[in-house]
Amino acid sequence: MKVVQLARNLDIYTCNSYLLLGDWNRLEDLNTLIDPGADGSVIRQIERLSTGCGKRGVEQVILTHEHFDHADGAAEVKKKYDCPIFAFKPGKGVDEVLQNGQKLLAADRTLEVIHAPIHSNDSICLYCAEEGLLFSGDTPLKIMRGGGSYSQAFSDLLARFSQLRIEAVYSGHDEPLTTEAAQVVRRSHMHVLTSTCT
Repeated sequence: MKVVQLARNLDIYTCNSYLLLGDWNRLEDLNTLIDPGADGSVIRQIERLSTGCGKRGVEQVILTHEHFDHADGAAEVKKKYDCPIFAFKPGKGVDEVLQNGQKLLAADRTLEVIHAPIHSNDSICLYCAEEGLLFSGDTPLKIMRGGGSYSQAFSDLLARFSQLRIEAVYSGHDEPLTTEAAQVVRRSHMHVLTSTCT
């Protein structure tokens, strides 16, 4: 699977958007856009990419949560590519509501939906076990030191992630973490454990 990080529109507050493409751009691969951002500016970039002969640039959109900086561009992408929108809760333009543990084809791999109600009640992370990739949305995974107060749910989520094979983390706002990603997640969990959990 190829992960293409699309450039942000610097004129507005938006998020990182990721286009997932199959390694060979086969017809059966599903070109998947994670978080189109606050506007439809990613469309211009997608149009310049090689997304497969006879294929739409985007064949499905997955929202990590409904906040405007991640989701407001979805309507424009849907209009351009006539593609379904997946999210964890019903909303304007959402075609299918996702479930915790659900598995989806994305590009030429499978993504598992992990409900992560930390940043917002509808937040999800997407995990590709085959490649060890975690798309974290706005779920914070880089906790630099102990102290402070965290929810037990957050500690439990980090404990779960600490057990996964994670080669890279693709965040909603930070730069992708492509080296020592698993160690960063484990350290974050240890910092949370030394803090107050409520």
